[in-house]
Amino acid sequence: MDESHERWQVGRICLWPNGLGPLSHTEYRVPIDDENTLSVTWHFTRVPNEREPYVQTTIPSWEGPILDPRSGRWVSSHVMNQDFIAWVGQGTVADRTQEHLGTSDRGIIAMRKRFVDDMERIERGEDPKGIVRDPLANVCIEMPIIERELYTEGLPLAEMLADPAIDPRRDYRFQIGQPPAVRRAYLEAMGLDPDDSELKPGAALLTAEAAQKSRRIWT
Repeated sequence: MDESHERWQVGRICLWPNGLGPLSHTEYRVPIDDENTLSVTWHFTRVPNEREPYVQTTIPSWEGPILDPRSGRWVSSHVMNQDFIAWVGQGTVADRTQEHLGTSDRGIIAMRKRFVDDMERIERGEDPKGIVRDPLANVCIEMPIIERELYTEGLPLAEMLADPAIDPRRDYRFQIGQPPAVRRAYLEAMGLDPDDSELKPGAALLTAEAAQKSRRIWT
Protein backbone atom coordinates (compact mmCIF):
# COMPACT_ATOMS: atom_id res chain seq x y z
CA MET A 1 0.00 0.00 0.00
CA ASP A 2 1.45 3.36 -1.07
CA GLU A 3 1.94 5.93 1.71
CA SER A 4 -0.25 8.40 -0.16
CA HIS A 5 -3.16 6.02 0.47
CA GLU A 6 -6.03 7.17 2.68
CA ARG A 7 -5.24 4.50 5.24
CA TRP A 8 -1.82 6.10 5.66
CA GLN A 9 -2.85 9.75 5.40
CA VAL A 10 -5.93 9.53 7.66
CA GLY A 11 -5.60 6.20 9.42
CA ARG A 12 -7.21 5.68 12.82
CA ILE A 13 -8.41 8.27 15.30
CA CYS A 14 -6.73 8.61 18.70
CA LEU A 15 -8.64 10.80 21.15
CA TRP A 16 -6.00 11.94 23.57
CA PRO A 17 -5.24 10.70 26.13
CA ASN A 18 -7.31 7.54 26.54
CA GLY A 19 -9.56 7.06 23.52
CA LEU A 20 -9.15 5.10 20.30
CA GLY A 21 -11.61 5.34 17.41
CA PRO A 22 -10.51 2.94 14.67
CA LEU A 23 -13.56 3.07 12.34
CA SER A 24 -17.02 1.89 13.39
CA HIS A 25 -16.24 1.82 17.10
CA THR A 26 -14.57 3.83 19.83
CA GLU A 27 -12.59 2.38 22.73
CA TYR A 28 -12.04 4.20 26.02
CA ARG A 29 -9.38 3.17 28.55
CA VAL A 30 -10.41 4.36 32.00
CA PRO A 31 -7.83 3.93 34.80
CA ILE A 32 -9.38 2.44 37.95
CA ASP A 33 -6.25 2.35 40.11
CA ASP A 34 -2.52 1.80 39.69
CA GLU A 35 -2.99 -1.80 38.58
CA ASN A 36 -6.35 -1.96 36.76
CA THR A 37 -7.95 -0.30 33.72
CA LEU A 38 -11.55 -0.45 32.50
CA SER A 39 -11.87 -0.89 28.73
CA VAL A 40 -15.17 0.40 27.30
CA THR A 41 -16.17 -0.07 23.65
CA TRP A 42 -18.94 1.85 21.86
CA HIS A 43 -19.87 0.33 18.49
CA PHE A 44 -21.87 1.87 15.66
CA THR A 45 -23.34 0.17 12.59
CA ARG A 46 -25.55 2.16 10.24
CA VAL A 47 -28.75 0.37 9.25
CA PRO A 48 -29.46 -0.21 5.54
CA ASN A 49 -30.85 2.77 3.63
CA GLU A 50 -34.28 1.20 3.32
CA ARG A 51 -34.51 0.93 7.13
CA GLU A 52 -34.10 4.69 7.60
CA PRO A 53 -35.19 6.72 9.42
CA TYR A 54 -34.52 4.19 12.18
CA VAL A 55 -35.42 4.79 15.82
CA GLN A 56 -33.40 2.78 18.34
CA THR A 57 -35.35 2.50 21.59
CA THR A 58 -32.61 0.87 23.69
CA ILE A 59 -28.82 0.74 23.68
CA PRO A 60 -27.71 -2.76 24.67
CA SER A 61 -24.60 -3.27 26.75
CA TRP A 62 -22.72 -6.28 28.04
CA GLU A 63 -19.50 -7.31 29.73
CA GLY A 64 -17.29 -9.54 27.63
CA PRO A 65 -15.34 -12.36 29.30
CA ILE A 66 -11.56 -12.35 29.11
CA LEU A 67 -10.84 -15.86 30.40
CA ASP A 68 -11.98 -19.19 28.97
CA PRO A 69 -13.99 -20.82 31.82
CA ARG A 70 -12.98 -24.29 30.63
CA SER A 71 -9.23 -23.78 30.59
CA GLY A 72 -8.72 -20.61 32.62
CA ARG A 73 -6.56 -19.24 29.81
CA TRP A 74 -6.97 -15.82 28.21
CA VAL A 75 -9.33 -15.83 25.22
CA SER A 76 -7.49 -15.09 21.96
CA SER A 77 -10.17 -15.67 19.34
CA HIS A 78 -11.32 -12.04 18.93
CA VAL A 79 -9.52 -8.82 18.00
CA MET A 80 -9.80 -6.97 21.30
CA ASN A 81 -9.18 -10.10 23.34
CA GLN A 82 -5.85 -10.37 21.56
CA ASP A 83 -5.13 -6.75 22.56
CA PHE A 84 -5.87 -7.61 26.18
CA ILE A 85 -3.30 -10.41 26.09
CA ALA A 86 -0.68 -7.97 24.81
CA TRP A 87 -1.47 -5.62 27.71
CA VAL A 88 -1.41 -8.13 30.56
CA GLY A 89 1.58 -9.92 29.10
CA GLN A 90 3.72 -6.98 30.18
CA GLY A 91 2.98 -7.68 33.83
CA THR A 92 0.84 -5.83 36.38
CA VAL A 93 3.35 -2.98 36.53
CA ALA A 94 5.90 -3.19 33.74
CA ASP A 95 9.52 -2.44 34.62
CA ARG A 96 10.28 0.28 32.08
CA THR A 97 13.89 0.50 33.25
CA GLN A 98 14.52 -2.79 31.44
CA GLU A 99 13.20 -1.57 28.09
CA HIS A 100 15.31 -1.31 24.98
CA LEU A 101 13.28 0.90 22.65
CA GLY A 102 14.26 1.01 19.00
CA THR A 103 13.23 2.68 15.76
CA SER A 104 9.99 0.70 15.53
CA ASP A 105 9.02 2.02 18.98
CA ARG A 106 9.00 5.68 17.99
CA GLY A 107 5.25 5.83 18.54
CA ILE A 108 5.72 4.80 22.17
CA ILE A 109 8.47 7.37 22.60
CA ALA A 110 6.31 10.12 21.05
CA MET A 111 3.35 9.22 23.28
CA ARG A 112 5.43 9.37 26.46
CA LYS A 113 6.95 12.66 25.39
CA ARG A 114 3.45 14.04 24.89
CA PHE A 115 2.45 12.97 28.41
CA VAL A 116 5.50 14.70 29.88
CA ASP A 117 4.94 17.82 27.76
CA ASP A 118 1.31 17.97 28.89
CA MET A 119 2.26 17.68 32.56
CA GLU A 120 4.72 20.52 32.12
CA ARG A 121 2.05 22.63 30.42
CA ILE A 122 -0.32 22.03 33.34
CA GLU A 123 2.42 23.05 35.78
CA ARG A 124 2.74 26.34 33.86
CA GLY A 125 -1.02 26.88 34.09
CA GLU A 126 -1.62 26.05 30.42
CA ASP A 127 -4.09 23.61 28.87
CA PRO A 128 -2.93 20.13 27.89
CA LYS A 129 -3.63 18.70 24.45
CA GLY A 130 -7.27 18.03 23.58
CA ILE A 131 -8.94 20.76 25.66
CA VAL A 132 -11.51 22.83 23.73
CA ARG A 133 -12.83 25.75 25.78
CA ASP A 134 -14.73 27.57 23.04
CA PRO A 135 -18.38 26.43 23.57
CA LEU A 136 -19.27 27.15 19.95
CA ALA A 137 -16.39 25.04 18.63
CA ASN A 138 -17.16 22.33 21.17
CA VAL A 139 -20.69 21.59 19.95
CA CYS A 140 -19.64 19.04 17.34
CA ILE A 141 -16.00 18.38 16.55
CA GLU A 142 -15.62 16.54 13.25
CA MET A 143 -12.90 13.91 13.36
CA PRO A 144 -10.90 12.64 10.40
CA ILE A 145 -12.00 9.15 9.38
CA ILE A 146 -11.51 6.97 6.35
CA GLU A 147 -14.56 5.78 4.40
CA ARG A 148 -16.65 8.58 5.90
CA GLU A 149 -19.49 8.12 3.37
CA LEU A 150 -20.01 4.55 4.55
CA TYR A 151 -21.09 5.92 7.94
CA THR A 152 -22.79 9.16 6.90
CA GLU A 153 -24.70 7.92 3.84
CA GLY A 154 -24.90 4.16 4.29
CA LEU A 155 -25.79 1.46 1.77
CA PRO A 156 -28.79 -0.59 0.68
CA LEU A 157 -29.07 -4.00 2.35
CA ALA A 158 -28.30 -5.83 -0.89
CA GLU A 159 -24.95 -4.07 -1.20
CA MET A 160 -24.13 -4.77 2.44
CA LEU A 161 -24.91 -8.48 2.01
CA ALA A 162 -22.74 -8.63 -1.11
CA ASP A 163 -19.70 -7.11 0.62
CA PRO A 164 -17.77 -9.56 2.84
CA ALA A 165 -16.35 -6.73 4.97
CA ILE A 166 -19.69 -5.17 5.96
CA ASP A 167 -22.07 -8.12 5.64
CA PRO A 168 -24.35 -7.79 8.73
CA ARG A 169 -24.51 -11.58 8.97
CA ARG A 170 -20.89 -11.66 10.10
CA ASP A 171 -20.22 -12.58 13.69
CA TYR A 172 -19.18 -9.83 16.09
CA ARG A 173 -15.40 -10.05 15.78
CA PHE A 174 -14.16 -7.49 18.28
CA GLN A 175 -14.80 -9.20 21.61
CA ILE A 176 -16.11 -12.58 22.62
CA GLY A 177 -19.33 -12.97 24.58
CA GLN A 178 -21.98 -11.04 22.64
CA PRO A 179 -25.31 -12.11 24.21
CA PRO A 180 -27.80 -13.83 21.88
CA ALA A 181 -30.39 -11.14 22.66
CA VAL A 182 -28.02 -8.42 21.44
CA ARG A 183 -27.24 -10.39 18.29
CA ARG A 184 -30.96 -10.85 17.66
CA ALA A 185 -31.71 -7.13 18.12
CA TYR A 186 -28.89 -6.28 15.72
CA LEU A 187 -30.18 -8.58 12.98
CA GLU A 188 -33.70 -7.20 13.38
CA ALA A 189 -32.37 -3.63 13.09
CA MET A 190 -30.60 -4.63 9.87
CA GLY A 191 -33.89 -5.92 8.46
CA LEU A 192 -32.96 -9.60 8.76
CA ASP A 193 -35.04 -12.36 10.35
CA PRO A 194 -33.06 -13.88 13.25
CA ASP A 195 -35.20 -17.04 13.00
CA ASP A 196 -34.51 -17.58 9.30
CA SER A 197 -32.97 -21.05 8.99
CA GLU A 198 -31.15 -19.87 5.87
CA LEU A 199 -29.42 -17.10 7.78
CA LYS A 200 -25.87 -18.34 8.22
CA PRO A 201 -23.29 -16.19 10.00
CA GLY A 202 -20.25 -15.22 8.01
CA ALA A 203 -16.68 -15.56 9.19
CA ALA A 204 -15.64 -13.20 11.95
CA LEU A 205 -12.39 -12.29 10.22
CA LEU A 206 -11.82 -11.67 6.52
CA THR A 207 -9.68 -13.82 4.31
CA ALA A 208 -7.39 -12.07 1.82
CA GLU A 209 -9.64 -13.23 -1.00
CA ALA A 210 -12.76 -11.83 0.64
CA ALA A 211 -11.02 -8.51 1.32
CA GLN A 212 -10.37 -8.09 -2.41
CA LYS A 213 -14.12 -8.31 -3.05
CA SER A 214 -14.95 -5.54 -0.61
CA ARG A 215 -15.76 -1.93 -1.46
CA ARG A 216 -13.80 -0.90 1.62
CA ILE A 217 -10.21 0.29 1.29
CA TRP A 218 -7.76 -2.57 1.62
CA THR A 219 -5.17 -2.14 -1.10
